[in-house]
Amino acid sequence: MKFSAFIRENLDAIVSAWEAFSRTLPAAQSMSGLALRDHCREILSSIADDMDTAQTRQEQSTKSMDMEPPGGTSDSAAESHGTLRHLAGFDLIQLVAEFRAMRASVLSLWQRSPESSAAGVGIEEITRFNEGIDQALAESVERYSSNLAASRDMFLGVLGHDLRGPLSSIAMSNKLLAHAELPPGERRKASERTDRAIKEMNRLIVDLLDYTSSRLGAGIPIEPCPCDIGSVCQDALDAAQATHPEQSFELRRSGDLRAEADAAKLGQALGNLLMNAVQHGDRRHSIWLSATGESSFIVLKVCNQGVPIPIEALPRIFEPLTRWAGPEEPEDRSQTSMGLGLFIVREIVNGHLGDISVESSPEAGTVFSIRLPRVTAHRSTSESLAASSGSRASRGARLKRPLMAPTSR
Repeated sequence: MKFSAFIRENLDAIVSAWEAFSRTLPAAQSMSGLALRDHCREILSSIADDMDTAQTRQEQSTKSMDMEPPGGTSDSAAESHGTLRHLAGFDLIQLVAEFRAMRASVLSLWQRSPESSAAGVGIEEITRFNEGIDQALAESVERYSSNLAASRDMFLGVLGHDLRGPLSSIAMSNKLLAHAELPPGERRKASERTDRAIKEMNRLIVDLLDYTSSRLGAGIPIEPCPCDIGSVCQDALDAAQATHPEQSFELRRSGDLRAEADAAKLGQALGNLLMNAVQHGDRRHSIWLSATGESSFIVLKVCNQGVPIPIEALPRIFEPLTRWAGPEEPEDRSQTSMGLGLFIVREIVNGHLGDISVESSPEAGTVFSIRLPRVTAHRSTSESLAASSGSRASRGARLKRPLMAPTSR
C-alpha cells in the first residue's frame, strides 16, 4: 500500500492521536474535541494529495528551500489552523508541538503496519510526507506569527489611545486650575476630573503590569488573608460610583462574607467587572453587585442590562487583547479598550483557586459570576507557574448562552 493511501485509510486513528496529544497542552484544557481536531483531517488529506503528485528534482529542491509559490488565493487548512490556534491562546511552542506529534503519530503507525511498501519506495514516500508536514508547519507558523504581530500592533495602538484620553483631561483641568479667578465650583469640578483621570490611568497601568507578569510566567501574585468580602465589594462599588457619578449602582449582600482573600486584588477584579458593565451596559438601568455567603464559598455577581454579548465573542471573552462593542451602544461610549480587564479578572480568580463564568441574554442581561473558596491556600512557586501556564484555558471560565439569544453586539 502506498503511504498516501495508508494516511487516508487511517485518518480516524491519526486524528484521534492528534486530539489526545493536543489535550495535554495547557491552552487546550477547556477546548472541545471538535475545536482540537479542527483542520487536522484537511491538513493530512492535503499532504496525501501532494504525495501523489509528480515532482521533479528541481521542484523538490525549490520546496525544500521554501521557495514554492502559493497554491491559490484562499487560505490553506494549515493557515486556518494557525489562525485558530492563535485565537485559542496557544503559544508558538504548543503550535509546533502539534505538528511534531502529527508527524510522529503517522510515522509510528506506518512503521508498525504490515502494509508498508518496499524499502526504496518507502524512503521516497516518507521524504514526500516530511516535505508536506514541513510545508504545513511553515504555513501555520507564518499565519500565527502574522496574527500575533497584528495583535501586538493593535495592543500598542489601543494603549496609546486609552492613556491619551485621561491625560488630555488632566491637561485641560490643569489649565483651568491655573486661573486664579476660577469660581470655587468650577475649581472643584476640575479637581474631580483630574482625580478621575489619574485613577483611570492608574487602573490601565496596573492591568498592564499584571498582564505582563502573567505572560512572563510569574502569574499575578495573590496574598490571601482574613477579610470581609462585603467591605471589599462596597469599596469597589464606591470607586466605580466616584468615577461614573451618572451611573446608578446597587450592592446586595447576604450571608457570612468572611473569607481568606487578597482584598486589594479582589477589589481590582470587581472594579474591572464594574467598569466593563458601565462600558457595555444600558446606563438607564442600574448595575448591581451582589455577594452571597455559602457554606464553603462566596459567590459574587456583577450584572448589567444592555445588548447581550454575541455568541461569537463568548469563547474568547476572558482572553487578553479581546475587544467587542455593539452598534447599539451610545456613540460617546469608548469603542476601544486594551482588552485586558476580563483577562485580569480571570487571573485573579484563578489565583484564589476560584472560578468565573458569564451568562448573557436579553431577559437577564449580562451576569459575571465569581465563586471563591472561603479559604485560599498559599500556593508554592511551582504551582503558581503551572497555573500561569494554563491560564489561557482557565479551569473555571465557563460560558453560558441561551439558544435563541441575538447575535449582534
